Amino acid sequence: MNYTATRVTIENYVKIIQSWDKDSKNELINKLKASDNEVESNKYDFSSSFGAWEDTRSAEEISHEIKNDRINYTQMDEF
Repeated sequence: MNYTATRVTIENYVKIIQSWDKDSKNELINKLKASDNEVESNKYDFSSSFGAWEDTRSAEEISHEIKNDRINYTQMDEF
């Protein structure tokens, strides 16, 4: 999930950060760089979810397996 900050929001953060010491600013910069790299490496290509079903079995075999795996309860559980 990405959030695009407005210019005003960024300026408000800069005002807060200006009073920090150099080491704290550098640590923030390093964490921001690291988080940017994580986002890029964790991107998921949703389009990879689409496509044809790939299987070596015939349609009849798949249909038969699905029907045989069904569970039918003839008795109702009592409350």
